[in-house]
Amino acid sequence: MTSYPDPLTPAWRAPVRDGELRALLAEAFGGAPAPGLAARLARHSLGWAAARDASGRLVGFVNVAWDGGAHAFLLDTAVVGSHRRRGLGRALVAVAAAGAR
Repeated sequence: MTSYPDPLTPAWRAPVRDGELRALLAEAFGGAPAPGLAARLARHSLGWAAARDASGRLVGFVNVAWDGGAHAFLLDTAVVGSHRRRGLGRALVAVAAAGAR
């Protein structure tokens, strides 16, 4: 797994609040998803990986969607602009893959 300096090490199924997740995805993709995303994750996702900076701000996220059986895939891989190109996205994917196993 890619090493990323603490406290930015991504965590599997780390708690995320709806507002902060929507803000991160809005920055990454140019539009915020509908409210209630965090609750939908808890109900419908196999899991997710999330990373926070030293202040506790959510700076990275990836969702592991699944079919309830043998198939899973990544959605919404996002890292805030200030933390891009430093390996955080790769670390998020590695944590998500390990968690999905």
